[in-house]
Amino acid sequence: MAWQGEQWRDELGDVFAGLVPEHIDDRPLTGSIEGVTLGELGAFEVNGSPQTVRRTRAAVKRLPTDAVKVCVQLQGRAVVRQGEHELVIRPGQLGIYDTRRAYDLRLEGQWRCAVMVFPPNALRLPQRWIDGAMQHAHDIGSGPGAVLESFVRAALTQTADDPVHPGSALRFADAGLSLISSALTADAQIVLDEPGEQARKLAVLTYIDRHLLDPGLCHQSVATAFGMSVRSLDRLFGDETFTVTATIREMRLDGARRDLLADRTLRSTVGAVAGRWCFSDAAHFSRLYKSRFGRSPSTERAALR
Repeated sequence: MAWQGEQWRDELGDVFAGLVPEHIDDRPLTGSIEGVTLGELGAFEVNGSPQTVRRTRAAVKRLPTDAVKVCVQLQGRAVVRQGEHELVIRPGQLGIYDTRRAYDLRLEGQWRCAVMVFPPNALRLPQRWIDGAMQHAHDIGSGPGAVLESFVRAALTQTADDPVHPGSALRFADAGLSLISSALTADAQIVLDEPGEQARKLAVLTYIDRHLLDPGLCHQSVATAFGMSVRSLDRLFGDETFTVTATIREMRLDGARRDLLADRTLRSTVGAVAGRWCFSDAAHFSRLYKSRFGRSPSTERAALR
């Protein structure tokens, strides 16, 4: 469905945290949005007439977000201006930018794009890697980025008639986030400060992901696996949002939630799922789970029955 004028302003602002469209020529403002939320990932297809959309400083204060956006440009040209930085995204390219700060997005021609919105920590990449990825557009002619449009279309198609089962939605979101991470880590154009340090961080995060079900995985075991002291590991992750210990906990909680909501594990008790993901104290697991996801594991499981 295409919206015009004030209807388009209202729809765009509701979906994208107060974005405001403005004319760039004498044509009327029009646009349409299809979207779905899958776990931590929002997937959208958006198109419209030439316009500039703004996330103002007032909107950032009024409607704060903890999200970045990936825009896969399918038609027309997009120019993102954030602070002193300008990012030009042409058809066949993707760009990533930060919705936690004010920005202008100029959309030229009869434009169309696939958009994915998610918290930056969901990528499991070092923050400086994400910052480096924001510095230029990324060609997606081949590799993981080439299928992101298809991913968004598949997400929208799956939910067009019936809601997706929560467990399937989480697995689908993981697949999309994995595609984005792979596209960004495969891009040799990303310029990093201290590239060796960022590569070590990425190696540590990959190691953690592969050993989450190992009860012995901990701060000390990760440091030992990489031949460094605990203090050196702490310094390596000193500028990240999460410490290594917190990263292990958060990734295990994500895995436990996927299992709790999966059809194949509905006959397993909450305690059994918690134990599989190395949470030995069921009450402590329940508190962590509720703090992270807003509902206790038993409440979320019961909602599926």
